Formats: sequence, C-alpha cells, structure tokens
Amino acid sequence: MKEKIEELPWRSVKIEPGTQKTFDAASHAVFINSQYTLLKEFGEERLHFPEGLMKALGEMADLETGALVERKKSTLTEQLKAKDAERDKALRYIFGMIRTQLHSPHTAEREAAEELDIKLRNFRYIRHQGYDVESGNIDSMLMDAERLKKEIGTLHLEESFDCLREANKAYERLVKERDAERLANNRPSMRNLRPRADKLYELACQYVQASYLFAQTAEERNKIEELVARLNQRVRNIKTSHRKSASQRRRRGKEDEAAEGA
Repeated sequence: MKEKIEELPWRSVKIEPGTQKTFDAASHAVFINSQYTLLKEFGEERLHFPEGLMKALGEMADLETGALVERKKSTLTEQLKAKDAERDKALRYIFGMIRTQLHSPHTAEREAAEELDIKLRNFRYIRHQGYDVESGNIDSMLMDAERLKKEIGTLHLEESFDCLREANKAYERLVKERDAERLANNRPSMRNLRPRADKLYELACQYVQASYLFAQTAEERNKIEELVARLNQRVRNIKTSHRKSASQRRRRGKEDEAAEGA
C-alpha cells in the first residue's frame, strides 16, 4: 500500500528561466520587450518594485530595440556580411578538400588529410556559429594550423588558409569600426546592453515571486499566479522559436556538408 503524501498548505510561484544568454540579438530584444510589457501592464506598485526598477527595465528594452535597428541600418553591416561570406567560403573549401583527400589514392595526400581531419575537426562547423564566436574560433583554428604547415602544403591549401586569415582580420577590423561608430553616436552595443538587461529582468522576477508570497489576499495571489503563467508561456514560446531557428541553421549546415561531400 502506497503511503499517502500530504500536500503542503503553502504555495509559491517560479518564473521559468529563459535561455536569454544564448539568444541571438533579435530574440533577446523580443524576450526583454515582451516580459517588460507584461510586467508593466500588471503594475509595478502591485509587485512592490522599488522606485526606478520598472523604468530602468523599460529603458533597457528600448535601448536593445534601438541598437538592433541601428545595427541593421549601419553601412558597415553589409560589409560585415560580405566578409563573413568570404570566411565561410574559405572554410567550406578547406574542409571540403580535406574530406575529399581522405580518399586520395596517393599516400602522402591521404595521410596529410587524415592528420588535418583529426587536428581540425572541432572547427568543421564553426561557420554556422554566431559571428563573434566564429571570429574567435577561426583565430584558434589558425593557431592550430601553424603546427600543420607540412600537411597544409601537401594538400596545396596555403592560399586558402591565407584567404581565411585575411578575411577574418578584415571582419574584426570592421567590428571595431562599427563599435566606434556606435560609440560616436552615444549608443551602447548589444554586447554591453544584454547583461545589464538580464540583471534587471532577473531582479524583477525576484520581486514578482516575493510579491506572491507576501500577498495580502487570495485574490491578489491568484492574479500574480496568472501573471507568472503568462510570463512563463512567453518564455516557452520564445525558447521554442529560438530552438526552431537554431535547428534550421544546423539543418542547412548539414545539407551544405552533404552537398560538399557528394
């Protein structure tokens, strides 16, 4: 006979953590704006927010949206996309050639390809990562490649690695120019805005949860519970949208790899 477990008479609410730290810029801006809107509609007084918290969160949501718009408008954006495309072409060619030469009838080429495949395989899909992450990983790949000059020469890939190096340097220079442009316009970058927005949002969540615990009436607790349910639904919706987008990028990447290996 199973022992009956009595439910506790006390209840609490918990706002589900988002994956906002891994969101791309657009998803993060949507996340912060949507959660701010729900909190604002409910009312900062009812949630016992300290003076200035709701205003600060709203300003951060506006700044993120503004930074996103400016990023799209900047003339440097198209140049960045072009340089990123150059990097991707070089990466696609390098790894396509390595994969092809794994089946070479010539021992020297086959062995060089095998060594490169082992030492560089962790970088095979970096072109599907976020731009800044890709830049750092290309730098790491090029450092590893310095110890593989013989194998790279055997497969005649020196020029391709040089193209990758130059495209990555150019991309990083453009990023610095874009940041300088944004600074000149007194607009903070998304890189600086996101952690600040996350801290404000997490603080707001703590006040919501505390307000539920110390609500004076059952009616008010029920209202806060409904708010938390809506906040959580938004979290789940945005996470689902983000996962679908990431999955589509990965699928396109696999299709590219399959086409290259054909």
